[in-house]
Amino acid sequence: MIGGFRIGRILGIPIYLHPTWFLVFFLVTLALSGQLQLQSPELDGSLRYTLAGITSVLFFGSILLHELGHSVLAIRHRVAVRSITLFVFGGVALMERDPDDARAEFEIAIAGPIVSALLALVFLVALRGVESGSAGHFVASWLFRINLFVALFNLLPGFPLDGGRVLRAFLWARSGDARRATRISAGVGQLLAYGFIAVGALQALEPSFLGGGRADGLWLAFIGWFLLSAASSALRQTELDASMEGLFARDLQAPVPARIAGTDPVARFARELVMRGRRWALVEEAGRLVGLVTLSDVQRLDPDAWETTPVREVATPREELLTAAPDTPIRELLLAMGTRDVNQIPIIFNGEIVGAVTRESLVHALDLRSRQAR
Repeated sequence: MIGGFRIGRILGIPIYLHPTWFLVFFLVTLALSGQLQLQSPELDGSLRYTLAGITSVLFFGSILLHELGHSVLAIRHRVAVRSITLFVFGGVALMERDPDDARAEFEIAIAGPIVSALLALVFLVALRGVESGSAGHFVASWLFRINLFVALFNLLPGFPLDGGRVLRAFLWARSGDARRATRISAGVGQLLAYGFIAVGALQALEPSFLGGGRADGLWLAFIGWFLLSAASSALRQTELDASMEGLFARDLQAPVPARIAGTDPVARFARELVMRGRRWALVEEAGRLVGLVTLSDVQRLDPDAWETTPVREVATPREELLTAAPDTPIRELLLAMGTRDVNQIPIIFNGEIVGAVTRESLVHALDLRSRQAR
């Protein structure tokens, strides 16, 4: 999950608030305000809501630190972190690839729960410094309990929870087979998700079941649905990885379809290339490659300026191009296309662009392999 409202960067990692975060922030603040009213009825409404809002901010700050725990260890193991997003279920650190070995997987996975456990300890210590029954005691107590819950819940051994990733690391280390480890941990994650859905449904139908209520049951079932979706996605990704085994850039490389002068107007690219179904072209000046222009580049420009704007002004400069070598595994190309949001990657051999792999050719090749495997 990525996107939403960017609120800053930490350690060079963009931090986002997903639109669903605002809903859960409002609900948590509302619930905390109600609890404060029961415990400290002497507080006026504005102070109560202020304390509840501050507590919510500290809670989501704790979630952010949990994800930063994962991210710091990922960076240490040379796994780039594209972003951290806070959303309805907490937070997620989006990494550009999986770790290279089981040890790195374990350390990255366990870092988040360790951070949450340490935060729980901090708030437990803070309880000693505030008067029992006071509003401050309520805030510290709630933050202690919620961080402890986050640590323990994430240690459940079902992928994609942190505990599921720890399980995958353990199985990976023992068998040496990362894909088999993923299949097993994701399967456990699916079973865990079905359990959540079943218990949540029973609570929704019979509020007295396990002491829960209808709202608790619906929420638990919703969490189960989310975990089931994520675990199923992990299984599909494993199958996709298997279908890409043994495929390299040179296997799908196609000749560069077109070249255009950087001084030519954008209108010529649109008229002579795009209208003929060519979505991109290399840009040259004086026989030298200076960039790459795509249909998306053209669409961002006002059509009234097409005749007067040279192609080089909208093209991606050569030094910013995402390129690959002929022996680059297809899995890396697919991942790069997703993380960099590009539809084609030029292939370079001996310093020259000799072809390109496009998203369409990748999809076609993977579909063909999938059909052959059936």
